[in-house]
Amino acid sequence: MTQPLVSGIEVRIKGTKSAIKALSAMQLRYELDLSETDIGLNSITINQNQVLLPKGVSIISVKPTHISVRIEKELEKELPVKIFLSGKAAAGYSIANTIARPLSVTLRGPETVVSPMKEAVTKPIPIRGLSESFKKEIALDLPEEVQLVSPSNIIFAEVRIEEMIIVKKIDDILVAGNGSPYVYEITPATIDIEVKGPANILGKIDKENGINVYVDLQGLTPGVYIRRAAITLPVKTTLVGVKPEIFTIKITKAPNNN
Repeated sequence: MTQPLVSGIEVRIKGTKSAIKALSAMQLRYELDLSETDIGLNSITINQNQVLLPKGVSIISVKPTHISVRIEKELEKELPVKIFLSGKAAAGYSIANTIARPLSVTLRGPETVVSPMKEAVTKPIPIRGLSESFKKEIALDLPEEVQLVSPSNIIFAEVRIEEMIIVKKIDDILVAGNGSPYVYEITPATIDIEVKGPANILGKIDKENGINVYVDLQGLTPGVYIRRAAITLPVKTTLVGVKPEIFTIKITKAPNNN
């Protein structure tokens, strides 16, 4: 039975003062007879004789006189569990994945409600500002007419939160020389690099902060040399690409007085 149009009935009564007063302590119920209903919308007449009242009390009128109920076929269906997250993780962090235990559940309810369902969604799990993975018990967010058949226990949600990994390109970083007493010239004078790492770390570095690029000139005498540059990066970051890879170093005889 779905979509009841009323949740109760109103009964006007008459009787002795003591009998009516005693009604306040009673839990009056009306049992709706569904034995002769069919699939679809049914109008059921309220039978006053089925309203059980104490001796000395009689019914004057009942409102409403009919109750409309919709009867539908019942359906069981196995559906995957989807974890519903609310909010965003802390800056620089993202959701790596979510896992539900069990992975699927069996639901029972009206065919028109259960049949279109593609997944069983959990109640919202707040993750705003979080930076660590966690496990949590959570209930399913089901329509009122739908019941969880199996398993009967609470759903366990596992949420993995990881640092957000990005690739950042930094251009025109000055290439320095290291360990030479002579005057030298490095061509080209700058390098472009691509670095991969946590967004929180890469967001704080630029060509003048956090990166050191140099060519080792230790022990080189005046002349022309072809060398690669050494690049030091912050912890947890890796070099993805460099351009150019090769540098020409011209060292002159004049000593570097600086």
